[in-house]
Amino acid sequence: MFEAVLFDLDDTLLRTETDEFIARYFAALGEYFQPLGGVEPAQFRQWVLQATRAILQREHPELTNAEAFSEEFGRLSGLDPKSLWPHFMRFYEEIYPSLGEGLEAMPGAREAVLEAQAGGRKVVVATNPLFPLSAVRARLKWAGLADVRFDLITAIENMHWAKPHPAYFREIADTLDVPAERCLVVGNDPELDIIPAQQAGMWTYLVCQGEPPGGAEPHAFGDLAGLVCMLRDT
Repeated sequence: MFEAVLFDLDDTLLRTETDEFIARYFAALGEYFQPLGGVEPAQFRQWVLQATRAILQREHPELTNAEAFSEEFGRLSGLDPKSLWPHFMRFYEEIYPSLGEGLEAMPGAREAVLEAQAGGRKVVVATNPLFPLSAVRARLKWAGLADVRFDLITAIENMHWAKPHPAYFREIADTLDVPAERCLVVGNDPELDIIPAQQAGMWTYLVCQGEPPGGAEPHAFGDLAGLVCMLRDT
């Protein structure tokens, strides 16, 4: 039935302590860039947040998310994005991997990914593509999935859309050359994963404990062990 399974990452495959991690991330980012641009960390953080928000709010199908971020960051800061981008990449390659303290795999994450692959399906890490591929790979390592070969990992460099746009999910289907109705999206967030995926014509599995929250109507729901059972039967 399914030719592709699209896994969200945060709190689907990787258990995160979001507030603590974000504070640690921005502290490291500000410290790294302050000597380069002489900008206060609080101001730098604001520019990053505003440029990221622009990726989410403005449609830019002719630009990758990385290009859209660089363009908006340059406009906000007055700094040359072309000269700063290599420093961004170096931060995510050298510093970001050290920030994963306290983060761990969700129960059943590896089993679910391997079961999806065992059926000959294409398997995607469908995380919101707001970070470079190197950062996503670091998060996969924290989730115990560094050795898994995925058919696609969405990242800021290779996507033109982001969640919650249904076009994000359609772009993945087009990249895989798999019809949307043959894709299963696995995620923990109704607003970011379930609703837009269904609007794109995909099947959905909400990772949750107990009943789905009000307003969420996934095709199926449960923990990752339940997903494994479902995949074995399809």
